[in-house]
Amino acid sequence: MSSVILGMGNGKALFGNAVVSDNDLIRFVEPTEAAINAFDLSVLRGDGIFEATMVWGGFPISLENHLKRLAHSAKLMDMPAPNIAAFTRAVNLVIEAYPDHESGQTMRIIVSRGLDSSTGIGMDAPATPTVFIFLDGKAPLHNLTPLSMMSVTRGYPSDIASRAPWLLNGAKTLSYAMNCAIHRECARRGIGDAVMITEDDYTLECPNATIIAQYDDLFVTPDPRIGILHGTSQRELFAWALQEGKRVAYEKLPVEELREADRLYMAHGGWVIPVKELDGEQYEVDAAQAQDINDAIHSGRTHDDALSIAPTGDYEF
Repeated sequence: MSSVILGMGNGKALFGNAVVSDNDLIRFVEPTEAAINAFDLSVLRGDGIFEATMVWGGFPISLENHLKRLAHSAKLMDMPAPNIAAFTRAVNLVIEAYPDHESGQTMRIIVSRGLDSSTGIGMDAPATPTVFIFLDGKAPLHNLTPLSMMSVTRGYPSDIASRAPWLLNGAKTLSYAMNCAIHRECARRGIGDAVMITEDDYTLECPNATIIAQYDDLFVTPDPRIGILHGTSQRELFAWALQEGKRVAYEKLPVEELREADRLYMAHGGWVIPVKELDGEQYEVDAAQAQDINDAIHSGRTHDDALSIAPTGDYEF
């Protein structure tokens, strides 16, 4: 059996109330063969949303928070609300089909709006989302090698999410051309990754991760209400910190304060990775702490507590 499992989901059941059998909820296809229509909006426009996590020992890290964020993205995109129970079952069916649960695999949920109704193929088709779920055991796992990072401008001010909601800040969309371009620029400069900042110098997020600053026993991350994704792995880190008697906070974080941290971490895909350098500034790396955080996440120790972690109080743009 392949170490890459690809399932095509039933959009009517995953974004509706249709009750179907397991065989009709998710249909497994050969991952090396074509499986999507060229007139699908994911291909033509990048019009869709996604979530990605890691499956460790058969356990999908932060699945509930990922599906909640999928629902949030769908709402921002004016897409139908996902059926969370059906998605949970579909994800577990993909995991059950995987031959080896002893190692970590990358899982991704990909959703497009469906066929483009402005085309001759899509105009007569039902407006049903297209759904793929895959588990990839060939993709390389993250490691805990400390990262070098640089800050890059996102090109807008910190109040843009309140003034221009149509920019879809805070939605995890398929339109990742800009994110990929930032990573190519990092490669050109020999830098591991980047953190984006606003034109008025507030911290946002990394191209596909969350940034967390540690000041003594306080862990701080940018408040997602500034218009960024609410990190799932970041919430797992916060759960670990609270279990260890430390403090956590969501803040509107100036980049200069980010640079003043004792330690920095980047979190995504079920991993928390230490940062050794930002814009030439060197940071202490606590390898033992980083390992402890990741062990807690991968063992499921932080799972339940992470579900209730979120910003509180009013937010001032």
